[in-house]
Amino acid sequence: MIDIQPRGRVLGAEIIGLDWTRPLSDAELDGIRKALLDHQVVYMRQVTLTPDEHVRLGERFGEVEVHAFFPNLGAGHEQVSVLDSEDGTRSSMWHTDETFLDRPPMGTLLHAQVIPPVGGDTCFASMTAAYEALSSPMKRYLEGVTAEHGLARIAELKQRAGHASAAEVADAIANDRRRTHPVVRVHPETGAPTLYVNPTYTRWLDGVPADEGEAVLRLLVAHATHERFVYRHRWQTGDLLIWDNRCTMHIALADFEGHRRMHRVSVLGGWPD
Repeated sequence: MIDIQPRGRVLGAEIIGLDWTRPLSDAELDGIRKALLDHQVVYMRQVTLTPDEHVRLGERFGEVEVHAFFPNLGAGHEQVSVLDSEDGTRSSMWHTDETFLDRPPMGTLLHAQVIPPVGGDTCFASMTAAYEALSSPMKRYLEGVTAEHGLARIAELKQRAGHASAAEVADAIANDRRRTHPVVRVHPETGAPTLYVNPTYTRWLDGVPADEGEAVLRLLVAHATHERFVYRHRWQTGDLLIWDNRCTMHIALADFEGHRRMHRVSVLGGWPD
């Protein structure tokens, strides 16, 4: 029998009592699924998984993707992305994964391989709790509003910070992947409304004047990342952490020295509505 221990105010829980020397039973997997729906982010300590086992576990949640741009383990293990600080692969901005896709991931299973002695935590924001805390007038304003999400926005942000050339930005725009999604989506399993914008991929609000849309997006992100909606995970080597990408944002803090390496498997979801 597994034990679920909440670790955050509105999201985040530790799952205790699983035996990782054998495949999980259907009942145990159902327990993880329920904990994920209840807590949005769940983790287990001291998990040993080979890349193949990692993928097979992801497949029990749904269709596993090959990530749009992260490097992976190579031939035969393309579905296992690698986030390695030594290669400069980081996710140090608030974001919801790959919202520029038709079917953004419903969730991600992140397995900690190497953790620095200090720092490198990941913070998660509950976009459900953030939506619930909005004023009634703001909820009415957002009703029916859609937003444009694009992969090329990363290059544009890098250029603004002086880390990308005009040619790199032009190439990114030429090969852009973009989709329109509702600003407020309904979680397909819980039925709860949740904000669905993020500063990494959301470019603008459709049909809204640019200055107004930018102000609203800044407000929503600042609101959603307030500490009362955030769980901060302090990693240990061997942690397996799963988050619900349909109702959270996250950021990996770049506040560390040393080596940080993660293996990542993401499971595709349905069309956000």
